[in-house]
Amino acid sequence: MPFILKLPEIAESVVEGEILKWLKKEGEYVKKNEPIVEIETQKVTVEIPSPYEGILYKILEKEGNIVEVGKPIAILTEEGEKVEEKIELTSPPKLVEIKEKEEKIEAQEIEIKVKDKVLASPSARKLARDYGIDLSKFSFEKKVIRKKDVLTIIEKIEKEKRTKEEKKEVEVIPLKGIRREIAFRLRESKAKAVHTLHVDEADLTELVKLREKMKSLAQDQGVKLTFLPFVIKASVYTLKRYPYVNATFDDEKNEIILHRSYNIGIAVATDEGLVVPVIKKADQKSLIEIAKEISMLSDKAKKRELTLENVQGGTFSITNIGSIGGLFSFPVINYPQVAILGFHSIKKRPVINERGEIAVRDMVYLSLSFDHRVLDGAIAALFMKDLINYLEKPELLFLESI
Repeated sequence: MPFILKLPEIAESVVEGEILKWLKKEGEYVKKNEPIVEIETQKVTVEIPSPYEGILYKILEKEGNIVEVGKPIAILTEEGEKVEEKIELTSPPKLVEIKEKEEKIEAQEIEIKVKDKVLASPSARKLARDYGIDLSKFSFEKKVIRKKDVLTIIEKIEKEKRTKEEKKEVEVIPLKGIRREIAFRLRESKAKAVHTLHVDEADLTELVKLREKMKSLAQDQGVKLTFLPFVIKASVYTLKRYPYVNATFDDEKNEIILHRSYNIGIAVATDEGLVVPVIKKADQKSLIEIAKEISMLSDKAKKRELTLENVQGGTFSITNIGSIGGLFSFPVINYPQVAILGFHSIKKRPVINERGEIAVRDMVYLSLSFDHRVLDGAIAALFMKDLINYLEKPELLFLESI
């Protein structure tokens, strides 16, 4: 006749267990005392031997189920035995409330309350007990609390603990003012523009020589001549050839706006953060005029005296990272503009010239971050090629016909 396998009493005070793994499949032969199922309780994990020899006819409780002691978990039959369709199973005893004084067991250990029982897997109970967590004080969507649920609680508790400890060791600075505006703009740019990077290099040997000759002339006019005015001039000439680079993108209207004015933003580092004042109508200004305006805007930025007019209306931006160092960077686009040029450190490097000779040249890396929604990689590459041509042959910047 069929034999009903019930979950045995595994240890004192253990009232239920979790089916971890069935060691035999339905239809397989089981020897007497051969392990048939693996059970996990809040105390131990054990393999339950079969008290009967025969065929595992039917598994009543699936892996992962929480089963009370005494409840049927499987049916075994003799080999070749015919089984009736309906087998009467003895109803398992109900889980009764265990009084703390009578059993001398803490209510937290077995997770039973007077009014409401907390259902949890044995591994979850053990973990909660080890960490001193009262599961009855937490709410869960699932009826049965699993180990991963307790781990989530532990992680939350540990995080709160670390936060309290870190507050004694760190200085918390509210994000406000310029830094908050920068954070907002950068996040907006990254969220909307499809950032893509193109990197190239230029031989600035001739430009270095030209600037050196012009430095004294600029000083006579009270101007400090850096490389940035030359880069701005070269950028303006190149933007005229590639109007889609001198553009902004209107996300609300889904429109590309091509600008006929050339308002070049220059990134300036201040104690409060990076700001980008704008040189308006750069195409109508001389090299010295651009140099003067760069100096004026940089001073105003560092003194926090920039007006709204100074920072609005940009159509293309340049960030000069060369004074700080580094090989090259991936600048964030000054949204809603569609491109920003990164100008880096000028360094002497050995270069093989057209005649196959090795020569020491003044080289620089240039990086163009662009919005791929507006510009294709080919356009970006061509833009950079023409820009490099102006920088490598700076005399072209002073030819009015160009």
